[in-house]
Amino acid sequence: MLSSALITLALALAASARPARFGRRAAFDLANGQAAIALNDQFKTLTADSPCTAPQDACVNQGFAQCVSGKFVIQPCAAGTICAALPLVNSAGTSITCTTQADLDARIAAVSHLGALWCPILNSFIFQTGATAGAAAPPAAPPTAPPAAPPAAPSTAPPTTPPTGNNVGGGAATGSAAAQALQTSLTLDPSVICTNFTDNGQNPPTAGQSPSLTSTNNYINFCALTLPATPLTNGGQITTGSCNPTPIGLIPSVDKMPSAKFSFPKNGQTIPANVAFNITLNILNLQAGVFTNAVKTYFAAPQTLNAQGLIIGHSHVVIETLDSLDQTTPTDPQKHLFFKGINSAAVNGVLTAEVAATNPVGVTVASGSVGVPPGAYRLCTINSSANHQPVIVPVAQHGSLDDCVYVRLLPLHIGYMLTCFSQFTAA
Repeated sequence: MLSSALITLALALAASARPARFGRRAAFDLANGQAAIALNDQFKTLTADSPCTAPQDACVNQGFAQCVSGKFVIQPCAAGTICAALPLVNSAGTSITCTTQADLDARIAAVSHLGALWCPILNSFIFQTGATAGAAAPPAAPPTAPPAAPPAAPSTAPPTTPPTGNNVGGGAATGSAAAQALQTSLTLDPSVICTNFTDNGQNPPTAGQSPSLTSTNNYINFCALTLPATPLTNGGQITTGSCNPTPIGLIPSVDKMPSAKFSFPKNGQTIPANVAFNITLNILNLQAGVFTNAVKTYFAAPQTLNAQGLIIGHSHVVIETLDSLDQTTPTDPQKHLFFKGINSAAVNGVLTAEVAATNPVGVTVASGSVGVPPGAYRLCTINSSANHQPVIVPVAQHGSLDDCVYVRLLPLHIGYMLTCFSQFTAA
């Protein structure tokens, strides 16, 4: 049962709105206002170079933009007007057009003031008091939330062109002619033998530590121990398990470790379901946009660095379905609702991934379906080297190299306020 204080608050909120507002018109109004707010927030992250998919319309640099051949074609609005998403009045959805700032503010306020104001207040009240209706309310932010967003771009921007030749970046990595010749040799060169590999790390023993495997030849034939039962990875994604002989490769300095932070959606944000949207990601210290053939070259080359010492690679975004935002059961890595490897370079330190249609593993998506269905979700990044292995950094103790946010998607066809109230009044 709800506490008396919560009941009082709920009744006060209900009394502040006319009963007619909770009909079908209210459902459109409140949801449309939320959808327009979400779209306008998303438009702020777009640039003329942002990727797009026809027939997508958007607002870019306050101008009306249409996607043509994967690029935004921008038409400036008339003087004194800006491009914006406006909530529709008589049906579910939004429209994108040029209007004045005053008109935009008035339209948004007229249809979304209840949902935008009272629902967050009610949520805040629930979370602070611990009042629930059958289950504990989720925290405003998960305990593992990443730190504040990094700068949008490193101080020395890396080149956006992929490396050539043997996929080694630049500088000392190219090596001498003799070193290049060694790349075709089938013999381990003495200059690369790591003598510390013969030490298991327990001389003397240390409580709480386990002895390491050891090798006198850099584990060059390690995978021979498990052949033929365990096949070589050999550039493939072998779902039954494999052994990969590829070295880790070049590792950046501590001041060049990559980091990422979602700019849309934000942690704890509520966005409309079944509406296409762009995930935007601020990326730091990664030369993004280098993406090898994942079918033939998976884990098939070492990690490399560019001339600035940054890892050469790319990022991924993945959306996983949760039972609720307060779920504590680990998710199943074999299941995801949406996955995308971002093979484009960052624009002003920002990566973009369009969520136009989800493709759950083992589920056929209905033709024409867009966006993400209603529910609770976790969105995470996977920052990788060019050949798809997770990025490797020089020290064990470091901040997270990836980001996760937890979001709720609500149906566009029902009232945002009705949904808000229903969470806390269910038996």
